[in-house]
Amino acid sequence: MAKRSPSRRAAISPAEDHRWVFNRLASAYRSRPGYPAALIDRLAALAGGAGAFVADLGAGTGHLALPLRARGLRVSAVEPARAMLAELARAASGDPGLRAVHAPAERTGLSAGSVDLCLLADALQWIDPEDGAAEVRRILRPGGALAVVTVELADTVFVRALATRIAASNQRARPRPPPVKLFFSLARLPPPAEEESAEEVALTPGDLEAVLRSLSFVGPALGPSRMGSLLEEARALATAHGGATWPRRFRLSWSRGETG
Repeated sequence: MAKRSPSRRAAISPAEDHRWVFNRLASAYRSRPGYPAALIDRLAALAGGAGAFVADLGAGTGHLALPLRARGLRVSAVEPARAMLAELARAASGDPGLRAVHAPAERTGLSAGSVDLCLLADALQWIDPEDGAAEVRRILRPGGALAVVTVELADTVFVRALATRIAASNQRARPRPPPVKLFFSLARLPPPAEEESAEEVALTPGDLEAVLRSLSFVGPALGPSRMGSLLEEARALATAHGGATWPRRFRLSWSRGETG
């Protein structure tokens, strides 16, 4: 079976900071809308509640690691982009229950059989499926769970118009859907259960700019001139459609391994 590595980033070492595009997105990424409280509560329950050990793979700036820690879980936030991890560590303020791990999801360095919940949120598309699944198998304890959260924008007039402008600016702005069921199969876990939810948030002009700059196929892909033009068009679209709204649909796929 061929490996899937859409970004080819599996061949890049985390030590090569200049080659990790997400190092250039950290400050904007932090301004992205967070995840709904109900989804975070559900993830905490899947892990086993307060005191359980979560490995957040591709943790970014901590949109899930930080609120899970606030609910009493112990979290290892695994992230290969050093600048992203620095933002997370600053927000954690030295909390010993939240460990920042500079590593890729395929080679976390975490102890074998130590994790109650392996979590990948809006990150599976950046991970080599075979190597990532093998690492999940290695670190997940017997009876532990794997949870994959995928996110997509709802089809509204504003979002559709904005997507058209983005595609016109970057013809490669068509991310492929991650192979969720394949990943669970490679991890040797039962087929996942699926739960869906939705949330819509209003973006300020500053939030809208940060969100656009945080997209890997927008912020770092466009030069200053094209980026400036896209931002002007995005603001005009927001005005024309009664404000910039960010309507997201969340799909939680999860499965639990055998107890041994």
